[in-house]
Amino acid sequence: MAGKDIAVKKYVVRLGGEEREQLQALIRKGKSPAKRLLKARILLKADISEAGEGWSDSRIIKALDTSASMIYPRSSRFASSGAPRNPPI
Repeated sequence: MAGKDIAVKKYVVRLGGEEREQLQALIRKGKSPAKRLLKARILLKADISEAGEGWSDSRIIKALDTSASMIYPRSSRFASSGAPRNPPI
C-alpha cells in the first residue's frame, strides 16, 4: 500500500475501561516484545471511546511508522460488534 493514503477507518475500535488500562499498563512496563507493544499502541490510538484518541488509520501508520497490515488485524479483532472479546493482544 505504499503511497496510498488511508483517510478513513476500516474498522471502528471501542475499548472498555479495563481493556484500555491493561494496554496502558503493558506499555508503561515496557518489558514486552516490541511487536506486542506496537499492537497495544495501535489499539489505543484507534480507540474511539470517550477515553480514546480515535486516530485515522493513515495517521496511526505514519505516527507509529508501521503498515496497514499491522493495523487491520488488530482493529478487526477489537471492532465493536458487541461480542465478548479475549483480553487485549
